Order: sequence, then structure tokens, then C-alpha cells
Amino acid sequence: MSDLVDALRPLTRSSRSDQVAVVLINGHLAGQTEFDNLPREAIERVEVLPESVALQYGFSENQRVLNFILREHYRALPTRVSESGATEGGDQTHAADASLVHLDEEARLTLLASYKDSAWLRESDRGINAPDSLYRTLQPATNDAKVAGTLSGALGAVSASVEASFDVLGSTSLQGQSTLGTSPGDGLAVVPLEQSAPTRTSRFATQFTGQLNDFVWGATAYYLHVDSRNSSETGVDATGGPLVDRTDTAFSSGNLQLSASGPLAKLPAGLLIANMKLSVQYQGYGTRDAYPGASLQAANLVRTVRSANINASVPITNGDRGVLPVLGELSATLNAAVDDVADFGTLVSTSIGLDWKPQLKIHVDAIYTDHETAPTVQQLRAPPVYTPNVELFDYVTGQTSYVTEVTGGNDSLTATDTRQGSFGLSLGPFTGKTEFLAHYEQSRINHAVGALPPTNADVELAFPDRFLRDTDGNLLEVDDRWVNLARERIDDLKWGVNVWIPLGESLPRVMPNRIEFSLFDTWYLHDVTLIRNGIPALDLLAGAPSDVTGGQPRHKIEFHTLVHQNGLGFLLAAAWRSPTVVGSGNTDAPDPIYFSALGTADVRLFADLARLALTRDRPWANGARLSLAVTNVFDTRERVHDVTGVTPTAFEPGYLDPPGRVLAITLRKVF
Repeated sequence: MSDLVDALRPLTRSSRSDQVAVVLINGHLAGQTEFDNLPREAIERVEVLPESVALQYGFSENQRVLNFILREHYRALPTRVSESGATEGGDQTHAADASLVHLDEEARLTLLASYKDSAWLRESDRGINAPDSLYRTLQPATNDAKVAGTLSGALGAVSASVEASFDVLGSTSLQGQSTLGTSPGDGLAVVPLEQSAPTRTSRFATQFTGQLNDFVWGATAYYLHVDSRNSSETGVDATGGPLVDRTDTAFSSGNLQLSASGPLAKLPAGLLIANMKLSVQYQGYGTRDAYPGASLQAANLVRTVRSANINASVPITNGDRGVLPVLGELSATLNAAVDDVADFGTLVSTSIGLDWKPQLKIHVDAIYTDHETAPTVQQLRAPPVYTPNVELFDYVTGQTSYVTEVTGGNDSLTATDTRQGSFGLSLGPFTGKTEFLAHYEQSRINHAVGALPPTNADVELAFPDRFLRDTDGNLLEVDDRWVNLARERIDDLKWGVNVWIPLGESLPRVMPNRIEFSLFDTWYLHDVTLIRNGIPALDLLAGAPSDVTGGQPRHKIEFHTLVHQNGLGFLLAAAWRSPTVVGSGNTDAPDPIYFSALGTADVRLFADLARLALTRDRPWANGARLSLAVTNVFDTRERVHDVTGVTPTAFEPGYLDPPGRVLAITLRKVF
């Protein structure tokens, strides 16, 4: 179903935001496990509903809604196997899954089991000439096993569902080497430094929905438990035994929510529709940290959150009802939420919006939100993890450094206040469901919780205690635990076009024959971060580093197209971002680092074998689909160089895009 949601993106993109659509199954909010388990063949039809419907389910009125109507009777055993790997070698991944689906009117049962295994990719596999490259991984080795099940049905006039899942994820990587011995004559032994992070996740959720007069009520509950252990080898002792920084964490979260949606009042222009929610949440987070040479550290944090929320849509004008018809259809949306967060007090969030349709094919909207959020318990109390030999570019010295990176929580974090104003315009649909969309947004974020920006002089001035250098100025350690950034300002305009053109008639219950494409440009007008008061702000569009890919590109262009005809499909996803220049070294006379423009393309081809002339008469072809996907078709990477034309080690292609071009072949069969 996730593939189908992606394919329908041109029809579900809203002019009010870039968020994905709210997903319903038979008119009820889709549980994550049921969404993952159901195959596309179980779908009878799909409804694309307007943003106003999202309000009725407790979401802000800035997302469209996808409602999947399932077949009344359906039984199947979908299976899938996949193999992928980089054309340069490495990045080998094997995956398989199987599910059982049984639909009988309102009763639904699904079971899923999946497994995925990926090999690690080392620096030496990409020709990176750096210290310890044979013993440093660009991508970890991972394995992921999951089982999940759902059961849905009707209890009288009440729709009920329950779902559960258990996931075991393992990750192993190498972070360089340590040597055993004091001199070459003693026979130095190389000891790889290994990091591992196994995680077990259990989840249980249930949902009840019914109707009382004109109101739809709902009750949902979920419980989540995550156990993880992070082991990071930082060196060896005199006997050759590893020195291990080991952290254990256990996170539990439970939530109970009651909601009601329906008309509160009858106004001249229509009904005032509201959604009201009350919820209580419990979170528990316990940690144990055993760093070599230090005593065992244990911590625990318990948080309760009591919340109340109301969304309302207020009609103002309506031509069909004779209320100021010259203005067309005009309505207002109001939202207010109060969260009583333990240790943070009362946090208030509000929003107000206007939705206007002056004519049939013109849609204008404006929304202003003020949202207060507390840092997560993990951001507050995650134990420190010390990872040696982490590669980064030091913009102060203009050199690539291999440092010890410290990650974890920060118990001095404060709440974040995000204020956003947006204006949206959509024109259409015209011939072939063509639609033009534009969305302008201003974001002002105070005390944003984030990681430290890339190391430059201004960042080090703001957080001098977070950086450790030797007497020659070489960077040795970076404390990259969460921080509050004083202020952020981001202004952007996203605009483009969606086109959907049918190609003749389609068979029922199959993907319709069509051509669709979308082309959108995100134009960044401002992107400024003030880390702390009293120091210069970082202008990410004018020389300040944003991430490992340089500064913030002025433009990001996305192009998606899909062609589907009688069981054959072609998908192309292309992206391009503009070049940037970042200052390095002395801030008064910086040496620029040049980051080129980057364009990439991903392609996917698929064939439903039961619909092809060569195989449609073969019994084994029934329910079979063969797919070939190529990621980064042209194997392009960003080109980075300094004023002398030399590429710093930290920006070699293997670091920026380790796998490069990747081929994946998937065979799916529904029994």
C-alpha cells in the first residue's frame, strides 16, 4: 500500500503543506501495522478527499485524505523476495517477507513476517585513502526481523481493531583500529574497533469507533516498548581486551485517547464541524551507562502528558446557501491544544486559517500556527555514547579530522516555540486532472532542539566547551549532544504542477492505465540560524555550512513521473539542487569550499506477469510481479573542491554517497 500512496502523490499533494495524506481504511484511521500488512490487491477503490475531512479525524486542515475501500471478501498469501547491490560492489541486501490476508466483510485478519539483511560497506571498498580505511565502515551491517498481526471487526455498531508487532534490529559497524604493543619490534597487532546496537521493539494498539447521533466517537490506546544496547569499543587495554563504552536503554510509552467529531452548530453558511480530543500519555525512560574506567551510571525519567485539543471548521460564506455568494465559499479553521507536560508545565498551541474558493477552479488558503513542544525524554536523558575516529571536516582549520564524537541527551534543554505562517494557492483541476500548486511558508523557531551545526568559528565561539583541540589546534573531540538553538528563520516557496492523464480504460481492481508527472521547485529565500545571542548569525544561504553537503541550496527541484499501461509500469524520480559555497578558516578572510550542483535520477520498472501477452496464459504468472529498480542511475555525486581544486578527504565521493548506483530486483507473488 505504501507504493500506492507514493503513486497517488500527485493527486494528494495539498497547496497548504507538503505533508503526506492522512490514510484511512474503510473510513477509519489506518493503523501502522494494518497499513504495512495489507496488499494492494485487497483494495476495491480509492477515494481522495479534501483537506476539510482531515479536520474530522483530529488532524490540522492542511492535508488531503486517502480512503482505501477494501474488498468485502478476499483471501491471499502475498510473498516477496528482493536482492540489491551497488554496481561498484558492496551494499548487498537480501530481503523477504510473507503475509496472510483474510477479509470477510467487516472482519479482517492479517499476519506478516519479514526479514532483511544488509552487508556493511567499508571505506576501502570505495578507494578512500584515509587512516584505518580498511577498518572503518561507511554503512553498518544490519539485520531486521519482524512479525506483526492485525484483527479488525464489528462489535455490534462499534468498529474495533487490534494490532501487535515485534521487531528485532541489529547493527554492526567498524570505527577504525587500535594497536596492541609498544613498538614494531614487539609485534604490533591490529585490533578493529567494533560498534553494535541491537534493538527490540514491541508495539500493541487498539481502536474503537462508533456513532452517537450526529457525532462519530473514537477511543484508541497503544503501548510501545523499546530495549536497546549500544556497545562502542574505544580501544584496548594492556592485555589486548577491548575497552567498551556500553549503554543500555529501555523506553516505554502508553497512550489513551478519546475523540468525538461532528456538527456543533448550524450557521447560515453551513454546519460548524469540530473534532475534540482528550488524551493521557505515560513515558518511562531508563538508562545504564558503563564507560571504561568510570563507575556505573544509572538514570530514569518518568513523564506524564495530559492533553486537550479542539479543531473546528467555521463556514462564513456559501453561494449555494445565498450567504454572500459574490465571495464564493469562505471558511475559517481554528485549533487550540493544551499539553500539561510533567517538568515543563503547560504548553499551548494554536492555529487559525482561512480557506477560500472564489471560483470553481481557484483555491486560496492561509494558516498561522504557534506550536510549543517539549523535548523528548530521549533528548533529555539519553546516556552519552563515545564513538572514536568519526570523520568530519573542520571548517576552522580547513582540514579533515578524525575525532571522538559524543552523542546523547542534555537535561538542560528547554521547550521549543515554532511559529509558522503560510499562504497556498491551487488552480485546477484542468484537462487531465492538471493542477498548479504554490505554497509560501515562513518559519520562526525559538529554542529549537537540534544537533550542533558543522564545526566553524562561530559555532565553536557559541559552544567552546563542546570542542577539544590539542596544542597545535587539531580537533580531537566534539560533544554533539542535543542543544537549544536560539532562533531559526526559514522562508521558502514551493511551487509546481501535477498532471494525471488517463490512458484508456482500466480493468477493475488494478492500477489504472495513465501518465502522471509532477514538477516542483522549492525556492529558499531565507535560512538563518542564531545559535546563541551575542554572536553572529549563520546565514546558510551565504557561506555558513548546513550539513555534509555544504550550505543550503537556493533551489531544490523534484520531478516524478509514472507511466502505466496494461501491467507494465515505469517510474522516474529525479532531483536537482543548486551549487553552494561555504567559507572555511578565518571568518574575516575565509577560504571558500565549492560544492557543485547535484542531479540524480532513480528508475523503477515493473511488470504484472498475468497481464502480459507472453505469460498471461501461464498459471504461475497469476498474481506475480517482477520489478527492477535502479537508484542513482548515472552514479552521480557532488563535486567538492577548495580554491586549489583539491577535494578535501571528508568530501570524497565515497563519503557523500557511499553506495552510489544500486540495482534491486524484486519478485512478488500472491498465492
